[in-house]
Amino acid sequence: MLFYQCMLLAGYLYCHWLCSRMSLQRQARVHLWLAALVFAATGIAVVCWGSPLTPASRWKFFLAGSPVLHIIVLLTVAVGLPFFLLSTTAPLMQHWSSCTQKGKSPYRLYALSNLGSLLALLGYPFLVEWLMRIRTQALLWTALFGFFLLLCTLETWSIRRLGAATPRATASEPDRVPAPRIALWCALAACGSMMLLATTNLISQKISANSFLWVVPLSIYLLSFMICFENSRWYKRGVFFSLYFVSVAMFAWSTIYPDAEIDAVRQMSLYCLLLFSVCMVGNGELERLKPASHSATPFYLSIAFGGALGSAFVVLVAPRIFRGLYELHLAVLGTGAVILAVTLAASPASQRIDARFGAGGVLGRTAVAATTLASLATMLVLVRADIDQHSRNMVQLRNFFGIKSVYDKDGIRYLQHGAITHGGQYVAEAMQMEPLFYYNRHSGAGLLLSNYRRISGRSEDQPLRLGLIGLGAGDLAAYSKDGDYLRFYEIDPQVVQLSTGLRPLFTYLRNGRGRIEVITGDARVNMEAELVRGEPQRFDVLVVDAFQGDAPPVHLLTTEAMQLYLQHLRGRNSVIAFNISNRVLDFTPVLRALSSKWGLCFDLIGNFDGTVWVLLSRDDKIIKNPAIYRGPFEFNDPPVLWTDDYSNLLSVLKK
Repeated sequence: MLFYQCMLLAGYLYCHWLCSRMSLQRQARVHLWLAALVFAATGIAVVCWGSPLTPASRWKFFLAGSPVLHIIVLLTVAVGLPFFLLSTTAPLMQHWSSCTQKGKSPYRLYALSNLGSLLALLGYPFLVEWLMRIRTQALLWTALFGFFLLLCTLETWSIRRLGAATPRATASEPDRVPAPRIALWCALAACGSMMLLATTNLISQKISANSFLWVVPLSIYLLSFMICFENSRWYKRGVFFSLYFVSVAMFAWSTIYPDAEIDAVRQMSLYCLLLFSVCMVGNGELERLKPASHSATPFYLSIAFGGALGSAFVVLVAPRIFRGLYELHLAVLGTGAVILAVTLAASPASQRIDARFGAGGVLGRTAVAATTLASLATMLVLVRADIDQHSRNMVQLRNFFGIKSVYDKDGIRYLQHGAITHGGQYVAEAMQMEPLFYYNRHSGAGLLLSNYRRISGRSEDQPLRLGLIGLGAGDLAAYSKDGDYLRFYEIDPQVVQLSTGLRPLFTYLRNGRGRIEVITGDARVNMEAELVRGEPQRFDVLVVDAFQGDAPPVHLLTTEAMQLYLQHLRGRNSVIAFNISNRVLDFTPVLRALSSKWGLCFDLIGNFDGTVWVLLSRDDKIIKNPAIYRGPFEFNDPPVLWTDDYSNLLSVLKK
């Protein structure tokens, strides 16, 4: 989203510069050169990569230690120029429309462009991703983009001819917009952008980090633009100011009283209602404050700047200055403050906006001001309550990977990541090396690690090499013995901090026997780099534990990933163990397909507490040993083979 907002800002800045400095003919000439440049760059990408959207594999290692910068650089290289051209289309075409069709407002085209975005957003996960491989998607996109370039060229050429026919025709000089009005445009757009990303974070932390749920907030955001800019009559201040106050009050109540009975559906509905009310108020006021059509480009530039500012704050600033999701509170407070400013302003523009109040204009503005002040006071109380709630945790950390909380309850120290418990440890010193939750003695990993030496024909004092993808609280170190080597791969450095250092909160690693190493970064990227360096790890057991969340790292469950794992195993009797415990997704069909693809024996171990492990090995004597085998199995769902080129979470949703 940060990349999207920044590229949108760059495109709108280009349009503003073009339309305010050049005649129609020169605008068209410059834009034709830009289209030619993008066409050439797209062709070069197709030649180098096979498609314009799929960079070479070496890019996965670039800046891997800085995930935000890595993602932004990767997106810029892959889609930067094409998206820059696409981002210029809406404001530029609207400006040309206002120049060629005098008296006709182009702002409905803005609603139309957001409708196109909404259709693509809903169509991709539920249709395109399901039907096509990534490479096929990229080739189809290239063909459609070529068609777009053709239409863009024809339209631009017609504008160039129009400009040539009327040599003195120049772009209309935008009206000089007062600085407070520009600041108001930016503030409203920033509040909406912050609210979008903050709500998405809140849903991920409180309900589920499910990528399908991420579609909902963005759809609401786009829908609010469509409603407000399609026609002025759809936005009624009295209705949506009241909705804003009611949704803020309901959200405050649910947060101040977290033990109140509210299920996930109602919780999701409440978050979406709050987002909708904030976006409708913000975009409704933007539509009311829009300038004349010939001054549309500075208006859109201000919206883009505010959107980029809001995204940058949530992505770059908030994780460094906040331990909780306080950017949502700031977005709501900011919206309330802007409402107050708009309502109480005495400028002619504001009087025109409030004309619907008629003779009761003063009373109407007073009512709105009181409502806004009540909302602001409610949010301040909410922030205070939220801070008090977080202060009860022993530690709360936040970074790019989310919020981690550590707290003690009933003699157990828990590691909570969002809504998921990722491990824990007994507080009592005598019990501290007893593994808990997904890793207890009766779990799939517990049974395997407790019995592996015996069922593989090893002596009890023979050391093992264990690979573990996902550290959590480090529970699996409890199974180590003298001489063992344990190599943990953990992508989140803050999780590593909780189990290392002079005074770790979880002591499995400190008290574990054998030699323990923790490798920070993406496990697959690190394991590929180890093979490139000629350092296969020769693991006896490899534990892949990264799928408890509802937005799993799919690249750890593809056939290419399985090939990588097999290259790091010691021999035929080595075992790969997958923790697929998950509330929403069932990865059993994927692992069944992988076991068939690579000729591996399959074992599924489920416990009464919802813990589910799958064990895979080339040696059926290991897997089918009575100490760990739970088969034979009968499955109704067909296997689903994922590759780096095709995966689809819809196929593994639990029925």
